Amino acid sequence: MGFENVYNHKAAVKESANARVNLIGEHTDYTGGYVMPTLLGFKNTIELSRNKESKFEVFSEHFNEKKIFNDFIKSQSNDWSDYIKGCLFVYFDEYKKIKLEHLNVYISSSIPLERGISSSSALCVSTLKALNSYFNTQIDEKHIAILAKKVEHDYIGVSGGIMDQMVSSIGIHGKAFFLDCLNLKYELVNFPSNWKFCLIDSEVQRNLRSSSYNDRFNELKIAEKELDVEYLGGVELNKFDSDKISSPTVIKRARHVVTENNRVLKAKECLLQDDIKQFGKLMIESHNSYSKDFEASTNDVDEIVERSIQCGALGARLTGGGFGGFTVSLIEKDKFSNWYKKINQYYPAEKIFEV
Repeated sequence: MGFENVYNHKAAVKESANARVNLIGEHTDYTGGYVMPTLLGFKNTIELSRNKESKFEVFSEHFNEKKIFNDFIKSQSNDWSDYIKGCLFVYFDEYKKIKLEHLNVYISSSIPLERGISSSSALCVSTLKALNSYFNTQIDEKHIAILAKKVEHDYIGVSGGIMDQMVSSIGIHGKAFFLDCLNLKYELVNFPSNWKFCLIDSEVQRNLRSSSYNDRFNELKIAEKELDVEYLGGVELNKFDSDKISSPTVIKRARHVVTENNRVLKAKECLLQDDIKQFGKLMIESHNSYSKDFEASTNDVDEIVERSIQCGALGARLTGGGFGGFTVSLIEKDKFSNWYKKINQYYPAEKIFEV
């Protein structure tokens, strides 16, 4: 379709943000722990121009639909345009000195939706980057991420951390993004030459606003309260006292986070030491914990993980917020073609994506 075909003039600015895959570290971000995602080639692009008719017009290429509005009031139907409204609301609330200007917005994206690879965060980051460029507010990348999190948490209503927004705003494609979610310090770590990651789409769609994601968030907050800690991410594995937690379910949720946090630290060392086999084992441990203790996997996803390992992957796990979406597998690059040939017998090529 294109911006010019919809609005009959050229866009003033154009900005993009990429999706991500989390290699290890699920639900450790909002508990003040560590995560290690990396960017994917999929991206969301936002184009903007001035609207001369005193209204906001937003066109989505994916939905082939235009929304027109004059205020930033959230819809009652979880509409896709809420993310744009949220970005506008947060941006103009942050920069009150900027004169409100109505805009034309065009959204194009190659990111599969509701698959756990951060399509919503990429949309928020790219929109805020476009507003930043259009109004020349010179916001740095870290603050873009902070504002994007505010959109999703405060406006949309999805509880969560800042991993997705940080890597989408700051990350570099082809490097691991190791992040301390408590102080927002990060490191970009190179992948060893023989490491290969690959995604498999379970085609199980998930919507974080309607899934059990917020329930898990609340369960972990109960654990923090009963353990009398501000963040679970600060609890060392050998100091985790499950006897202080009253609910068996909450014990399982907290145990996943504490052990997962430890796995992320070990995984970073594996990257630095080129220990691909141990990294793979950590991925398998991570998935088992995510499936059994956190109960955020599905039978279909578990089957994909098992098959990937049977076909020769050194590690595999569900990635993202849980309850469906993509799995990520780790394969030795010189054995990738053999793994692909075997896994392709179960899943078609259009469901398999190289990272």
